[in-house]
Amino acid sequence: MPYNLLKQKNPFFKNLSVEAQEVFVARMFHFMEDKNFIGREGLIITDEIKVLISASAIQLTFGLKDYIISHLHTINVFPRIFFSKFLNANLKGLNTQSGVLSISWNDFKEGYTIEDDKVNLGLHELAHALKIDMDEDGNYDEHFSAYFERWEDIALKDFNDLKEKKTTFLRSYGGTNMHEFFAVCVEHFFEAPKEFKKHLPHLYNYLTLMLNQDPENYKGDYALKVYAERALSVSELNRDRETRLDQEIINNSYIEERYSLLQTTVQRHGIYIAMVATFIGLFVGIPLLIWFWSTTVISLGAVFIMLFSCGALGLIQWNFVKNYLDMEYHQFSMYAFSGFGMCMLNIIFFLNNFITVSTSEQTYDIVSFANGTNGLEVTLGGAGHKAPLERNVASFLEAHYTMFYSAKKVNVKVSTGLFGMEMVDECEILN
Repeated sequence: MPYNLLKQKNPFFKNLSVEAQEVFVARMFHFMEDKNFIGREGLIITDEIKVLISASAIQLTFGLKDYIISHLHTINVFPRIFFSKFLNANLKGLNTQSGVLSISWNDFKEGYTIEDDKVNLGLHELAHALKIDMDEDGNYDEHFSAYFERWEDIALKDFNDLKEKKTTFLRSYGGTNMHEFFAVCVEHFFEAPKEFKKHLPHLYNYLTLMLNQDPENYKGDYALKVYAERALSVSELNRDRETRLDQEIINNSYIEERYSLLQTTVQRHGIYIAMVATFIGLFVGIPLLIWFWSTTVISLGAVFIMLFSCGALGLIQWNFVKNYLDMEYHQFSMYAFSGFGMCMLNIIFFLNNFITVSTSEQTYDIVSFANGTNGLEVTLGGAGHKAPLERNVASFLEAHYTMFYSAKKVNVKVSTGLFGMEMVDECEILN
């Protein structure tokens, strides 16, 4: 199935020898198995979708030893142009630093419909993914990494010419920033290699070195020809680095320039933040909550209701998470209750215990003492007494008194915290 499909839909594959096709397909299946393809807005992921998108990635990395683009782990496939809440715009494709690629299937297919129009969404977005893989310390190809910085030096003049509209061969969108310039160059490199080499030979030749393949050599499995490196003059290879764009502009000109610092941080590290919050909630939050409950005049049922309410508040984040983080709903639910909810509830108890709003005291009749399964149990008489108060009084008496079984009354001093919950400060036995 993949051979016939690839021959029909991927011109790059069609021109390969039988031996090279076998290598291509083996790499393609490895890429497919490594990535999580998710259909969005009702799109069902088919073998065709997985094969053709994976083939686009292998086309880009066919000359590289490490071809898997390991930092990329999830590919969201939309049926058509989709809306990004972060960018407040309709998009055909979007890469994130966290390793998620979103792409329009209709526009991806159009990229391979016309072989030489120099517009190919798949190659464009996967070029971004390859660059991100290097930036984010993925298991990137060292050959590609070694040449990329030198390529940026060489490309700078052409980028400025394109931005200032002094050249028309490359698509104008490449003048947006150096990241888009690289992606647009990749599209032209594969779809119009002969023209690219004619108009910008130094840029083309260095791309062949960086990607270790030559699309013009389609009769020789795109193998790199030896003339490419010699075609680059010494002055080009050692171009003065002071002519490069200011590094801060380059670093910030990618997608995150349109995000706030907080949004960028959440998108890049949100999954890890959620994991840490869940871990803290389970292994620190639960013991801490038990301690707060033991020192507060509140029933266990009320604590569970508060925990459920805090978790439900955490569920409100789902609309954000499903669009921008690679997290399934059952994982998110665990984070919402065990992580977010537990941490928030502990914060509430902490503020309540340490910020006192008022204090009061009241005397209660002691009806009885008993030794229960959890220790001393006290039954108080008088209006307004409740089980949580009796539990706290019993704990105080057991901790501070040794002879109390003959006591008839107890004076209880309580403080009311920020959120209206009471804590027993002192108990005095009255005979």
